[in-house]
Amino acid sequence: MNTRHTTMVVGPTGSGKSVVISTLGKALAVFRKRATIIDTINPKMVTNSELYGVLDPESRDWTDGLLSKLFKEANTEQPGGKVETRWILYDGDVDAVWVENMNSVMDDNKVLTLTNGDRIRLLRNCAMLFEVFDLQYASPATISRCGMVYVDPKNLGYEPFFERWKGEMITKHSEQLGENLNELYEKFVKPCIDRIFEGVVPNEEELVEPLRFITPRTTLNLV
Repeated sequence: MNTRHTTMVVGPTGSGKSVVISTLGKALAVFRKRATIIDTINPKMVTNSELYGVLDPESRDWTDGLLSKLFKEANTEQPGGKVETRWILYDGDVDAVWVENMNSVMDDNKVLTLTNGDRIRLLRNCAMLFEVFDLQYASPATISRCGMVYVDPKNLGYEPFFERWKGEMITKHSEQLGENLNELYEKFVKPCIDRIFEGVVPNEEELVEPLRFITPRTTLNLV
């Protein structure tokens, strides 16, 4: 992945983004001989105050938010001086409502500034990852601060999911069931998916217009 401390992993649902990130974390743990801890947040599930923290205007009491707590925890020295690789993973849409406050962290100084005046630096063993469907809500200022990895759904496709499920059915039942499922898959599933998404009609040389969805669907949804 990119050497920068902030990286966006972009791709449709089912393209394998989560598996790519998880596998990379496990591989780095083996290579570096230290644990990789991934803290996953959906930043759109909470308000900005719950995400970054809030200062009570009357009592002046500060309440840490989810993200400020994670930053402080990542900066806490482990027992025995043990170093862990820490990734903060944002799994959700990137938009200006919440991400603009992160621009100072994405810069080279890597500092999160809170409304109570606290400044929390992202240490060298920490990084931020964004797992997003697309970047239609992200500003150029945010995008320019991040490394980009695009996960093309066509690289993985839906076949590995079917093969894994078929393997489970064979283990639970019989090889004969696996053969029957494979025959049905080749006969019905692949031609239907090709027709719906690519406009490929069996025994026809020319493509037709792919079908339109009222609600967006992926090939894996339909399979």
